[in-house]
This record gives sequence, structure tokens and C-alpha cells, in this order.
Amino acid sequence: MTDITLAVGVLNVILGLVYTQYGTMTAIEMVRNRRTMGFSHFGAAWIAMAFTCGPHHWVHGIHLLFEGRNGGILDLVAVAIGVPAGVVWFALRVEAFRGGQGDRLISGSPAWVLLLPTMFGIYVTALVAGAIDVAGGPYEFQTVVLANILLVGLYMAIGYFLIRTQLANRRHLGGWSMSGLALAVVFPTCAVMHGIYAYYIFTGHYLFDSHAFWIDWLAVPAAAYFLWVVHGLYRGTFRDWNGAPGRTRAQPAGSGPGAPKPGTAPA
Repeated sequence: MTDITLAVGVLNVILGLVYTQYGTMTAIEMVRNRRTMGFSHFGAAWIAMAFTCGPHHWVHGIHLLFEGRNGGILDLVAVAIGVPAGVVWFALRVEAFRGGQGDRLISGSPAWVLLLPTMFGIYVTALVAGAIDVAGGPYEFQTVVLANILLVGLYMAIGYFLIRTQLANRRHLGGWSMSGLALAVVFPTCAVMHGIYAYYIFTGHYLFDSHAFWIDWLAVPAAAYFLWVVHGLYRGTFRDWNGAPGRTRAQPAGSGPGAPKPGTAPA
């Protein structure tokens, strides 16, 4: 087993378990609060997302670690870039789950926040250049590739509305919600991971995986549902007691009983 394969496998297992725990905590919260708060579309959509995205990563990692498959360098870069935002979001979720604040305010507009779009553009450009360099074959367009391409589009759309929410709330908050900003970074980086995974299958670097096939196709309607919820909260077409991370224009912070604090996760 190469060092790259080991690193890709371990990071995917860790990331997958973290994502699965997102769903577990949200499920516990929804059961705990169902009598007083009712049903939450955001919570349900988040559970569906976590229980498909999480298994995708840890199943991929297990195959690499224990079945003699080789991990790709682009996969390693994509996962490594996505881990920090996921860890920040997870830490804040755990804090909120235990009754804490679950968020931090990033005052003003620090340079590193303003540079995020540029950094993401450079990152994607570098990955595309790397993908051209490692292109192999034989090329085979499998249905699991289509599922991951759809997930790329859905995750990018979700990230778009989360970022728009952060921009809409920045002036009112006097800064940025760390929780909302972390989640706004999680989805585009996750989209890139699925794009690289699809590319490696298409170019023959990764073998067809029946587990990933079913998980990724289940993830498509889960992501579509999550996009519908985030879009609805952003547009104000419905209200949800769980709200959206970083607050939305539809439900100002502190509006109504049980409303989340700005930037908190479902509670």
C-alpha cells in the first residue's frame, strides 16, 4: 500500500464518520424536540444528506485500505482541502448539541474571508490541470459517474445559496457566522471530491464499486431535497424551526420560540 493510498483511505474514513455523526446528532435532536417544535424539513434533509455523503466516504476509504486498491493524488488533495471546514462545522455542531453556543462571529471582513472565492478558483484550476495530466484510459462512462456529476451540480447550487445567505446577513451581523461560513465551504469542496471521484472512475483509475453505486444514486434525491429546503429558506417561501446555518432572510435570529442563534446548526 502506497503512502497516498493510506492517506486517502484514512482521510475518507474519518470524513465519512464525521459526516455520519452529523446525521446522528440531528436525528437525536429532532426526536428530542418533536413534541414541542414539530417536524423540520431542514433537519430531515440534513439527515438524508449525512447518511448518504458519510457512507460514500467511509466505504471508499475502506475499499482503499483493505482491498488493495490504489488512491489517486487528486483524490488526496480534494479530501485534504475539504477536511478543515468539515472539522470546524463538526466541532461547532458538537458544541451546539451539548447546549453551547454552536457558533462564533467573525467580525468585519478579514482578508482570508475575502480571498476565499479567489483561493477556490485557483484550487479548481489546479485540479483541472492535474486531471489533464493524469488522464489515462480506457474511458468508460458508467452510471455511477452520472450520479456523481449530478451531485457536483447539486452541491455547488447548495453552496451558492448558503454563500448568498452569508452575504445577506453580513451587514446585520457586523461580520460572518463561522458555522454558516464553514458549511458554505463544505458543500463546494464536497462537490469537488465527487467530481474527482467521477473522473477517476471514468478514466479507469478507480474500479466500479457496487456500494458506491447505490449510495451515490441515493445521495442524488437527498441532495435535491436539501437544495429545495435551503432555497426555500433563503427565498422565504416557508419557515422551519431548525432554520438554516448562518440564519436566513426568512427567519431572523431570535424570531419566535426556539429560533436558533445566528449560525447555529439544527437544534
